[in-house]
Amino acid sequence: MKKICCIVNPVSGLKKSLKVYYKAKKYFKKSNFYLSLFVSEYPNHIKDYVSKIDKNTFDRLIIFGGDGTINEVVNGLLDSNNLQNFKLGIVPTGSGNSVAHDTGLLDIEDAIQRCAGDVTMKMDVNLVDFDSFSRLSVSVLGWGMFSFGNKRAEKLRLLGPTRYDVASIITLLENKIHKAEILVDGEHKVLECAFIVGCNTKHTGKGMIVAPKGGFHDKKIDLITVGKNVNRFQVFEVFQKVYKGTHIDLPFVENVKVDSFSIDPGEMSCYNIDGDIVESQKASVRVIPEAINLLI
Repeated sequence: MKKICCIVNPVSGLKKSLKVYYKAKKYFKKSNFYLSLFVSEYPNHIKDYVSKIDKNTFDRLIIFGGDGTINEVVNGLLDSNNLQNFKLGIVPTGSGNSVAHDTGLLDIEDAIQRCAGDVTMKMDVNLVDFDSFSRLSVSVLGWGMFSFGNKRAEKLRLLGPTRYDVASIITLLENKIHKAEILVDGEHKVLECAFIVGCNTKHTGKGMIVAPKGGFHDKKIDLITVGKNVNRFQVFEVFQKVYKGTHIDLPFVENVKVDSFSIDPGEMSCYNIDGDIVESQKASVRVIPEAINLLI
C-alpha cells in the first residue's frame, strides 16, 4: 500500500485547506492509499517537519495550500537532501497558486485525482542566496514595486485577498524608481527600474502571466524588468496587460532568459520570494533544473 503524507496549511488562502483535505481523504482511501496528516500551526512549521521526514516513510507528499506552503515543503526537502526522493502533489487552496496555474490543475477535484495518479514531470526551482541564508523559490523572486507592494499588503491582511489589489494601487501611485547593481549571467549592470522579477513559473499570484515565455520546465529563469522611464500610467498598463501576458510587448518591458542573476541595491532592502517578504541587501539567484518530481 502506498503511503501519503498530507501537509495542510489551515490558514492558506481562504482558510479552506482542512475542509478540502477531508474531501480528498475519502478519495485517497478508496484508491488504497495509507494516509498521514500534518497540520501546520505557525510559520516554518511545515519546513521544520518536512526536513525531518525519512525518505523511506512516504511515497509522496500532498500539499494543501498555495505558493508559500509549497515553498516551505521544498525548502524542508532541501534541508534534508530529499528533493528527488518524493513525488509532490498540489491541491491548490492558497490565494496565489502559481504552480497550479502553470499546470492547469486549479479544479480541486481534478487536482486530487492527479495527486493519486503516477504521472509526474520534472520541475525546476531557483536557489536564492541572501546575505545570511539561502532559500529555494518555486515561483518568483521580485524586487522593487513587486516586493514593496507585497510588504504593504502584509499590513492589510484584514482585507483578505483584496489586500494585494489595494497595496498594488497605493504602490503604483507612488511611482518610485529603484536603483541597484545587478549581475546577469556574469555581466555587470547598473539598473534603474520600477521593478524586476526572476520567474520560475509562468504565473505569479492571482493568475498574472508575468513570464508568458517561461515555465518551470525550461531550465531557465525568465527575468522581467520594467524600466525607469515610465510614468504611473504606463506601469498601470503593465498591470492591465499582465493577466494576458501581453505586457512583455510594451517598449519599456524587457524579458530575457538567464541562468543566474543577482541584485545589490547597496543597502538593506526587501525581496518577494514566492509571496513571502525577506529582508537582505543582496539576492543572488540561479536555476536548479529538474529538481522536483511533480504529480500532474
